[in-house]
Amino acid sequence: MRDLFTNLSHSLNTGEVLSGTAARAETLHIRQGRVWITVEGISHDYFLHAGDSFTAVPGRLTVLQAEQDARIERRRSQPFALLRLAGRLLTRAGRGLTVAPTVKTSLQRDRACNSAC
Repeated sequence: MRDLFTNLSHSLNTGEVLSGTAARAETLHIRQGRVWITVEGISHDYFLHAGDSFTAVPGRLTVLQAEQDARIERRRSQPFALLRLAGRLLTRAGRGLTVAPTVKTSLQRDRACNSAC
């Protein structure tokens, strides 16, 4: 049995097993094949196919077994990445809602003319 969280990628032959305990949230991406996953303390198991992802629970033993030859890639989860992306998108959207300086000046001139005229 090999340690799941030592390498960034693993290739497993049918029936091979990986296990490990993640120190922090780690996302496993199934790039090829089919794997069975069980996690300590969780009563149900997971079956993932190529294209699926799974986030390992920190501090709990996670065991994977290849049901078909499989390739798995591991990536440390970035919980705030989505929030940063949302912030950038909101900032860009907010720029579109503000009135440009040229438009502001034109509106001020128009208001001044209407009240003085």
